[in-house]
Amino acid sequence: MGQVLGVGVALLGLAALSFLLSRAHLGAWAVPVALSIALGKAALIACFYMHLTERPGGPRLVVGTAGVFVVILIGLVLAEAAARVWPTLPPGPFPVSRLPGQEREGPPRVAPPWQRLP
Repeated sequence: MGQVLGVGVALLGLAALSFLLSRAHLGAWAVPVALSIALGKAALIACFYMHLTERPGGPRLVVGTAGVFVVILIGLVLAEAAARVWPTLPPGPFPVSRLPGQEREGPPRVAPPWQRLP
């Protein structure tokens, strides 16, 4: 009973931490922090409620393979986004423009998603 209570309190603590940090301005660290908290919650759930620490072999292999595929897919998405040319809007009847107050001079340039356009 003590282990169930400990895991439950840890999950509630991580959920509260996730909620409180969603209200804070973390800038570029917002996504990595949120993903690390989600990974911690997923690890607790997988180890305790799915009993992966008690079972050898198959279930661990399945979870590990799924994790590898998630990392590969995230890497491919980031690689594609980094190679994307700004703007990626197709030509249409309206000119491509930035939001009001965000105008700049000169032709559009290529910029990775994590770098601000001047």
